[in-house]
Amino acid sequence: MPAALPDVLFALTALIYFTATVLFVVYLSGLRLAKVDSFARVAPRLVAVGCALHATHIVVSSLVWHVCPVEGVHFAMSVVSMLACATYVAMRLRYRIDIVGAFVTPFALTFLLASRFVPADPSAHIKSVILPFHIAANLAGTALFTLAFASAVAYLVQEHRIKQKRLGGAFQRLPPLDALDRAEHTFLLLGFPLLTIGILTGTVWARSVEVGGSAEVARAWLSYASWLMFALVLLLRAAAGWRGRRAAYGTIAGFGFTLLVLLVYVVRGFEAAPVVAALGRG
Repeated sequence: MPAALPDVLFALTALIYFTATVLFVVYLSGLRLAKVDSFARVAPRLVAVGCALHATHIVVSSLVWHVCPVEGVHFAMSVVSMLACATYVAMRLRYRIDIVGAFVTPFALTFLLASRFVPADPSAHIKSVILPFHIAANLAGTALFTLAFASAVAYLVQEHRIKQKRLGGAFQRLPPLDALDRAEHTFLLLGFPLLTIGILTGTVWARSVEVGGSAEVARAWLSYASWLMFALVLLLRAAAGWRGRRAAYGTIAGFGFTLLVLLVYVVRGFEAAPVVAALGRG
């Protein structure tokens, strides 16, 4: 297998995600171009093509570099963005959320590019039966929460425009509020069990390998905060009828904690990179 193939697939995937993002932005901008309405049909299809290439890139990179994507966090950003796009492609017609791709695709592109510059976490070298399940559950859960976050942001934007009675132009093209609310709730319901599994397996793994540094403690507390916020949103929706704006704000807050967990991984990887390199030279 050519060693340059992962780089080619990476570049093609990034290019397609970027093109889809541009098409979404132009469509939502309200510009009166001759074929602007066709952008709404082409952009989601480009996301599907990019997602297929992205998945191929992950598989090929794993084979060429002899790294399993669920045995460490080096591919975490890339896998999360690919799963988010795959879920969007699978669910967009069911919930009429094509335009939500305008919020998902920039995240996918950002996460894909970030994956190239994030060093591997040294904890990935600690072998454990539990660790792959922990990482896989967290990656799938984060992908679903990304879509829940995108739906929540779209809901708030659309609601604000409705209240101001400014429904023309770009925001006339956003999905109905009810569709966005249902999509957000569904993604939370699907992602919450995965987050629970990720937290439980992470706790067991940390205890089994006696990992207890400041970074691990920070990740744990941020994960618990994220779990608690999502649990509150789901509980209050079922018990107190929380819907719409309040649920959207809670979802955004929970996703913020999730991003902070990923940020801790990134920072820890960069801090550990010189140490790992020095040990390798030794």
